[in-house]
Amino acid sequence: MTGSLGGHRLTRRALLTGSAALLGAGGAAKIISTTPTASAAPPSRAWRKLAEELDGRLLRPGDDGFVAAAHTFDPRRDGKRPSGIVRAATAGDVLAAFAFCRSYGVHPRPRSGGHSYVGASTGNGVLVIDVGALSRVRYDPTTRRVTVGAGARLGDLHAALDKHRRTIPTGTCPTVGAAGLTLGGGIGPESRLYGLTADRLVGGTLVSPGGHLHHFGIKTDEDLLWGLRGGGGGNFGIVTSLTYATAAALPGTIFRLRWGSADAHRVLMGWQERLADMPSRSWANLHLDTDGATISPSITGVCWDSGAGSEITALIKEIGRAPLTRVTYPESHAGAMNWFAGGANGRIRQSWFAGSDVVGHTITSARATRILKAVRSWNGSGAAAAIFDPLGGAVGDHGAADTAFRWRQAHCTVQWYVGLGSTSARNLGRASDWVARCHSAIRLSSVGGYVNYLEPHRAISSYYGGNFGRLVALNKRYDPHGVLNSPYSLPG
Repeated sequence: MTGSLGGHRLTRRALLTGSAALLGAGGAAKIISTTPTASAAPPSRAWRKLAEELDGRLLRPGDDGFVAAAHTFDPRRDGKRPSGIVRAATAGDVLAAFAFCRSYGVHPRPRSGGHSYVGASTGNGVLVIDVGALSRVRYDPTTRRVTVGAGARLGDLHAALDKHRRTIPTGTCPTVGAAGLTLGGGIGPESRLYGLTADRLVGGTLVSPGGHLHHFGIKTDEDLLWGLRGGGGGNFGIVTSLTYATAAALPGTIFRLRWGSADAHRVLMGWQERLADMPSRSWANLHLDTDGATISPSITGVCWDSGAGSEITALIKEIGRAPLTRVTYPESHAGAMNWFAGGANGRIRQSWFAGSDVVGHTITSARATRILKAVRSWNGSGAAAAIFDPLGGAVGDHGAADTAFRWRQAHCTVQWYVGLGSTSARNLGRASDWVARCHSAIRLSSVGGYVNYLEPHRAISSYYGGNFGRLVALNKRYDPHGVLNSPYSLPG
């Protein structure tokens, strides 16, 4: 893509560089036509032209590297065949890819780390716009802010920040991309201490489907920043860079407590009771693991910058039964994050089926009984688990409408997770039925779902609660023609 200004021929890179000045205090500079034009399958010459415009690379079926590039983190998506994959090297590559999609009616699918639970970053006949190569991490010691490419992996981000004894709160999987996690909120073991990943987001750049480059921040394009703090991926446009305010990286004492199956009810109820008084420097999640015959309850937690003895004592007191096993691991911050990431195992591709609920109302004793019955009902190939992650602490420092992430006063999220032993249609059906039974069991305590744990056939509005209307209106501003049209995107 080229243009001219004052008789000087402009390359796409020069045009993008100039757009930053045009944006000034954060407006949107029009880069290319916003009119979408659906047509037949793009001709070969159109694909060749797109490839020539890119600083990165276009991969088509049959090209070396296409099959590997088409893979997401879940191997059961390996059969998907996009029409092409743009491996973006610049924001300009994203602009060119969107222009191609508008001109030829091709559906774009943004990808950062490729961990979407529903495979939203791939598909048959789509154009995958992969920002994974935009992975540079730059820390500014003066402002204590870090700017990352949208494809930066969490493991690499923490490794870079630990050199400066800084952190941002994230999830634990080291291969998850920064953009995908942040846009959905971002919960993990530092959430109670420092808030969501999205809460640390203070600026960045986004390419909207109509051909605009937006610089958003605290005082620039604040509405967009509001939406990107929990509004989910595949909406508004494609983020190419993000800037976060960092926090002190603290050492932590990790602890693991395990009980027998007969104590599952008291562990669930006691863990819930402890959340109200748990200090923000403590975080502890609850696992109810099952093989379909028994439930193995366990609590895994961390106490940042302190020992875990008092927290363990408080949890045991609420539960009313000593654990069968109790272990602690004093760690540096880097060691703690690597422990939660699962070491090398955290980078192994795997197949799963999952769903979620956000628990906003107390789980009564009767509801706990129903939940345990539903969890124990797993009858497929593989292992299943209900994973309860606490909210509270710094997550509640914001109001429900302060960011797109609505669930500020909720108690916790719960992930209904099946590690699939088989990906047959029969086993997937059993996993879907199991998640449905779990949803039903917790229904009266649930207020919605967590958008980073998307699942098929669930109403999109349930991930956003009372913020849904504002998000839909915002999405129509940035993507008025509905170019981003995944089944999991906001209505255009």
